[in-house]
Amino acid sequence: MVIKNIDKNQTELGIRTHDFNVPKDHISRFVVDFIEEYYPNLGIVENNEKGGRPSYPPCSMLKLLVYAKIDHMESARIIEEMAKYHDIYKFVCDRNEPS
Repeated sequence: MVIKNIDKNQTELGIRTHDFNVPKDHISRFVVDFIEEYYPNLGIVENNEKGGRPSYPPCSMLKLLVYAKIDHMESARIIEEMAKYHDIYKFVCDRNEPS
């Protein structure tokens, strides 16, 4: 029989949602809820007949652009980096990493 040494300082594995690190009263939650509610009213139609890699969801990209503008981010390269590494931007764009 093998005796396992237990490390009491080890972190536990747990299931987290996409918004685990976003405060409850953060402006990003308002942006996400607002755009998800009113996006169908915009009438944006995506062209699915093209070949190649599928495009990013327009609703997610709209949320990302609106939040980036509120956060005073205007460079596409900086927005791309924020969507890869920043938890709030990941939450806003539904974990899509635009390139």
